[in-house]
Amino acid sequence: MERGQIRITDKTVHLSLSQGNVWLSQHQLADLFGVFVSKIGCNIRSIFKKKLLREQDVTHLHHFDGGSITLYNLEMITFLAFRIQSPQADIFRKWTTRKQTLADRVSEQDIVIYYPSRKNLC
Repeated sequence: MERGQIRITDKTVHLSLSQGNVWLSQHQLADLFGVFVSKIGCNIRSIFKKKLLREQDVTHLHHFDGGSITLYNLEMITFLAFRIQSPQADIFRKWTTRKQTLADRVSEQDIVIYYPSRKNLC
């Protein structure tokens, strides 16, 4: 399985998607955000417990010789970035917010506002 890559360096996020996504293990997430693996695991359990994300939508069980590992997608990575306090998570939050803001600006040009005629109002 091609998993994609994500790196945070000097206030920049480098993202290489594989089939439109990136998949990381808890250890890779801990390295990405500069925190302990236990902090990642605790936040993931909390996200699932509060039903903020559905486990089957954001995880993939990757099997290999001798075992398996749970991988988490970009949606989970983004949720974790907004829950974890670290310099790397802060850089990721700013990056993803900036990307979303730019995407919103582009899509605003395509918005068509429809006003129904008054006779159709209740």
